[in-house]
Amino acid sequence: MKSALRAITAKSAPALNDAPRQSVRSRNGSVLLIIGRTFVFLFGLAMMAYGIVLLVQAKFGAAPWDVMHLGVVRWTGLSFGRVRQAVGLIVVVVGCLMLLKWPTIGMIANMVLVGEFCNWFTVLHLVPSPTDLTTRILSFAAGMVIWGFGTGVYIQSGLGAGPRDLLMLAIHARTRWPIRWVRSMIEVAAVLIGIALGGPFAIGTIVYSLAIGHITEYGMKLSRFFLRPLTEGKEI
Repeated sequence: MKSALRAITAKSAPALNDAPRQSVRSRNGSVLLIIGRTFVFLFGLAMMAYGIVLLVQAKFGAAPWDVMHLGVVRWTGLSFGRVRQAVGLIVVVVGCLMLLKWPTIGMIANMVLVGEFCNWFTVLHLVPSPTDLTTRILSFAAGMVIWGFGTGVYIQSGLGAGPRDLLMLAIHARTRWPIRWVRSMIEVAAVLIGIALGGPFAIGTIVYSLAIGHITEYGMKLSRFFLRPLTEGKEI
């Protein structure tokens, strides 16, 4: 009997000794996961902002929400980034009231940082201002691709949706209307308000509306393939 107890104790001792090591490994893995997801989140937002400014600089017409943002800029004299932040704040408040929930840290960071990145890229002249037709077309196309892929990157981080996506989800939750129709109605409303304010509506606005969903979908697929080790705990 004693020998059996000694054998059991000897077998269980290594497992007990390994417990602290496993706890340390688990904590280290959690820290690395947080760092990886934060890096991917910030990188995705910076990509989005660069694509937004690139598309605006092409002067072929802005994205639906940016038609409204630039219309507000025209009347207020505020910077483009500040207007995006102010509109984002209003949208977050409305969406959270509709859903009866508090905004996430990621949502607030999205609202603040995209506007800041847009301002930095503009003030520091990090985005080219094309003049001839060929470079404007290239700039517009590059802006859409970078914006769409940046959206896929920040979504892969899993740190929260942006303000405009929150509003879409809130209206869907309240009305049960299909997401695609809710998204379309919101963007049409933003464009109409922007046109009324003198925002830059043109052929590029329509091209963006038709293409950005497909580009974002590819961006999400590529981001998931390449960035999973940084954003999902299994691989860290």
